[in-house]
Amino acid sequence: MMAKLGIYSLLAGLFVGIFSGISQFMENKNFWVDLTIAKIIGEDNSEAIVGLIDVVLVQNSLDFIIYDLPFFGFLLGLSGIFLVISLFVKSH
Repeated sequence: MMAKLGIYSLLAGLFVGIFSGISQFMENKNFWVDLTIAKIIGEDNSEAIVGLIDVVLVQNSLDFIIYDLPFFGFLLGLSGIFLVISLFVKSH
């Protein structure tokens, strides 16, 4: 199951990355350009997630992931985590 999630998120990350790259290359401002988690879930929810934990290091990491990291980078990282987990967890 984890391997399937890893493969699906890898494919989704590649799909979003390709369309984001094409849009940036064509200098076209559309939905794919500068797509981040903050644009998907909204500004208020993003602030609530970052402000949920009072530890500065965690807030800085969440701030980077939510506001600065492109969405395809998030999906590719998530797929890497899922694929590594699938190496160690067997599903029957």
